Amino acid sequence: MAMSNMVVFDDFLYRTITETIAQQTDLFNAASNGAITLRTQANVGDFSKTASFSEISGLMRRRDVYSSGAVGPVALAMMQEASVKVAGGTVPIAWNPSQFSWIQQNQELAGVVIGEQVAKGIFADYLNSGLKAARAAMVNQGSVEYIVPSQGTLTLNGLNRGAQKFGDAAPMIRAWVMHSTPLHDLYDAALTNTAQLFSFGTVQVREDGFGRRFVVTDSASLYGAVSSPDVTDYYTIGLTENGIIIEDNGDFFSNTETSNGDENITRTWQAEFTFNLGLKGYTWDTGNGGKSPTDTELGTGTNWDKTATSVKNTAGVIVRSR
Repeated sequence: MAMSNMVVFDDFLYRTITETIAQQTDLFNAASNGAITLRTQANVGDFSKTASFSEISGLMRRRDVYSSGAVGPVALAMMQEASVKVAGGTVPIAWNPSQFSWIQQNQELAGVVIGEQVAKGIFADYLNSGLKAARAAMVNQGSVEYIVPSQGTLTLNGLNRGAQKFGDAAPMIRAWVMHSTPLHDLYDAALTNTAQLFSFGTVQVREDGFGRRFVVTDSASLYGAVSSPDVTDYYTIGLTENGIIIEDNGDFFSNTETSNGDENITRTWQAEFTFNLGLKGYTWDTGNGGKSPTDTELGTGTNWDKTATSVKNTAGVIVRSR
């Protein structure tokens, strides 16, 4: 493969990655009803911090027109939320240039194939990281978690009780993100139910009866073994608008390298990128969580501190089932 062909290879690969991610981002933002937001934002530094005014506690009072006396002030406070920059990358992908010339294969096609797989991998990394953080923060918060009684499976009643954690703000929950196992538990319950829960001619739940969409992914962030491989907890996350925000920093970088010394000349391709991860109503604990976090650190609940005065102003609720 001539060096000019390598330029074409790299160009096709890069354009495939960027175009695929851009297309999937638009589709996913719409499909999740804005609950998980993927966007481009060139964040500088290890964290991105935003400040906003806190909800004023005890703002209103009853006034006695026949009395006098001082009224204690309540401070107007601000809260700060920090998203954290997460570094990602690919493993080196190796191949022999002679492979392509041997089978007379177009190297542009190889660039497209690798590009599509890398794009899907980056997209999955965004989603899995966001769900891992949301699960950790909500379980740690406790007051937004509903556990299905008697270690039961997920039902529409369970989702309703989970949404109830938001009280009168329950309509703010826009989507349920769940593993396919609890989704099929919902199917089982609905198939023996006379309620019209499915679209005509299919067995596919469209919503939970309150207009909340179902986003289904078998992400490892949505389940975990309890005591043995046969006992698994599933976490279904109900998200508000912009509950999880993923910001691509636009710093994707890749490099192709040629090396000698083996039976065949070898080329390797490797890439790296970063994105910022933030949760509505929570801030990344820059002291405990630190910089450039690992997956374990992202999934540690104490690394996400609630900043919103009320849980109704946070990312959402979580329902645990088996």
